[in-house]
Amino acid sequence: MRNLKSVFGLHRFRDHQLDAINAAMAGKDVFVLMPTGGGKSLCYQLPAVCTGGKGRRVSFVVSPLVALIKDQSKALKDKGVDVVTLGSADSDAHRTGAMSRLTGSGRKPQIVYLTPEKLNTHYMRGILDKLYKDGHIARFVMDEAHCITSWGRNFRGSYANLNWLRDTYPDVPIMALTATAKAEDIINIHNHLKLRDCVFIKSPFNRPNLNYEIRQKGSKVVADIAAYIKSTHPNESGIIYCLSRNKCEEIAQELRDNYALSARHFHAAMSDEDKHNAQKAWQEGEGEIIVATIAFGMGIDKPDVRFVIHHHLPKSMEGYYQETGRAGRDRLPADCVLYFTYKDIAILKKMISESEGVVEEEKQRQLDQLEEVVKFCQNKQHCRRSLMLRYFGQPDFDPKDCRKFCDNCRDNVHTVSEDMTVVARDFLHLVQSTTEKENLTKNHLQAVFRGSKAQKILANNHDKLPWYGRGKDIDGEKCAMLVEHLLTHGALVETGVKNSAGWTNSYMKVCVQICGGRPIF
Repeated sequence: MRNLKSVFGLHRFRDHQLDAINAAMAGKDVFVLMPTGGGKSLCYQLPAVCTGGKGRRVSFVVSPLVALIKDQSKALKDKGVDVVTLGSADSDAHRTGAMSRLTGSGRKPQIVYLTPEKLNTHYMRGILDKLYKDGHIARFVMDEAHCITSWGRNFRGSYANLNWLRDTYPDVPIMALTATAKAEDIINIHNHLKLRDCVFIKSPFNRPNLNYEIRQKGSKVVADIAAYIKSTHPNESGIIYCLSRNKCEEIAQELRDNYALSARHFHAAMSDEDKHNAQKAWQEGEGEIIVATIAFGMGIDKPDVRFVIHHHLPKSMEGYYQETGRAGRDRLPADCVLYFTYKDIAILKKMISESEGVVEEEKQRQLDQLEEVVKFCQNKQHCRRSLMLRYFGQPDFDPKDCRKFCDNCRDNVHTVSEDMTVVARDFLHLVQSTTEKENLTKNHLQAVFRGSKAQKILANNHDKLPWYGRGKDIDGEKCAMLVEHLLTHGALVETGVKNSAGWTNSYMKVCVQICGGRPIF
C-alpha cells in the first residue's frame, strides 16, 4: 500500500487487481483477463517495485511494440521506477549500459521491457541463464498476451515459440495479461506458455460507459465523420481507425483542409520521430484527432478519449473490442461509432484470401472472425453490448443494464416472435450427423444447413448430409441468431481441438443429455 500511494499515486485498487498482485508476489503463474482501462499494468508493475536491495530480482516484460515499450517505460521512469528497455530503436550506448547492469554485480533494474524477438536472441539468452543461475529473475510477464494467438499464428514466430521460457527456466513464474481472449485463445495462451497451477483472474468485459453505434457508410463518409465530431465532440480527443496507411494520411489531411479539424495521422511506415511527435501532440492535447491503423493505441494510457470511430470494418471482434476499449478509460461516457458497408467485407475477404505464406486453415479462421463482425453489424434487433459479451463468453448480460447506451436499445425496433422449434431440431440433427472425426466450425455448419454450394462443402461431400439445405428458406441473420440461442442455452457447445501446428481452434458439437439411454435435445 505504501508503494501504491508513493510510487503510483493511487489510494485503492480496482476490481481484481489486488488478487492478481498477491498471486504474483506469491510466486504463482497468473493469467489476468481485464478490459482495456481495467488497470492490468499495475498487476505486474507494483510487484516489481515491491523489491529492494543490491541483489533484487528483475521482472522481464515482453511487449509487442517498440512504441508501447517507450510509452510505458517513460511513464514508469517519471514515477521513479528503475526501468531498462532493450529494443531495436535503442542506441548502442544505451544497449551497452543496459547489458552491463544485467550482467554486472551492481544494482539490478526492477523492470526490463523487450520484444519477444529480442528476448530470444543468443546474447540475451546467455544473460538470462546467468541471472537464473544467480536467482535474479522475479518473473516473465507477457503483456498484451493475445498477440501470442493473433500474431503468433501468422507473422511473428517468436510469439508462437515462447514455451522455451518454461522449459529453460522452470522455476520462474509467468504472468500473462490481456483485455481480449475467447475460450480458445485462453487455451492457446495457456498451452504456449506452459502455465502450471495458474491463478486465473477474470474481470467482466462490460464497459458500461461506452456507447456502441453502427452507421451506414456512404460515399461522403469523411464529411459524415467531420459533422459527427463537430456536433457531438467539439474540441475533444478521439481516434479514427482506418485499414491502410494511405487512407490514414488522406483522411487526416481532408479533416484539416476541408473541415478545419485538428487531425494527425499515425501508421507503422512513419519514422520513429514522426510517430513520436504525432502521438505526443495527441496525448498532450495539441492535436485532438489521430487517424491511425491498428498499430496505434495498444497500451497507451490516455484517459480522456471521448470517441473511437471505425472508418473501416475491423477484422475481428477481438480487434473491435480492443480498439473501442481505448475510449473512456476515465470511466466517463464515450462513443464508439463503426461505419459499415458491404464493400469493406469484399476488400477484407480478398486481403485474407490472397495472404502469402498463410495456410488455408488459418485463412478460414480469419474469414470466420470477419463473419462474426459482419453479423454483429447486421444485427438490428439485439443489444450491441449483449452481443459482444456473449461473443466473449458472458451470455448472461441483461440488456436492460445497457441503459439504452447502444443504437439497437435506443431504436426500440419492433420485434416479432417466431416458433423455431422444428428448425432448431433440424440444425441439431445436422450437427449430430457429422462424424466424430469431422471438426466443423459454426459458420461452416450454418452454410451447410442453408444449402450453400461453396467449394469446401462440395469437396467434403457435406451436401450429401441428410439435413443439408434443410434451412434454405431461412436468411443468414436469422440462422445465426438461432445458433447463438442454441449455444447460449446449452444445446450446442464449441469445443477446442488442437491442430498439427499446436494451435487450438473451436468446433461445434451437440451437447447431448441422456434420458433412458436415448439422446434428447
